Amino acid sequence: MSYWMFWGSCLIFILLVAGILFWSAGLPKIKSKKFSFIMFSLGLIVIATPFAFFIGGMATDSPTSTMKDFWTGFFIAQTIPLLILIIAILKWLIIDLRKIKKRVDSDK
Repeated sequence: MSYWMFWGSCLIFILLVAGILFWSAGLPKIKSKKFSFIMFSLGLIVIATPFAFFIGGMATDSPTSTMKDFWTGFFIAQTIPLLILIIAILKWLIIDLRKIKKRVDSDK
């Protein structure tokens, strides 16, 4: 019984954290700083992490499997959310650098 309570509470916690990240992506303060895409991608990573652990665990089903097989399966499942996060951060940095350049050009 405690086994199911533990994993159920973990699932509720993961969904709660992801929901907070998705909700905070729509806040005006986050939108004004152009963090919405980053917050959305962090929520996606939080939701994809248990799935990635499951895939990694299934990759080690064979008796000859090693930790390398687990991490390979884990990172294969996390590839798309991590790429989305990297794109979001690069997009935010490029937009931020353009704003700084416009400010410097307008001060001249």
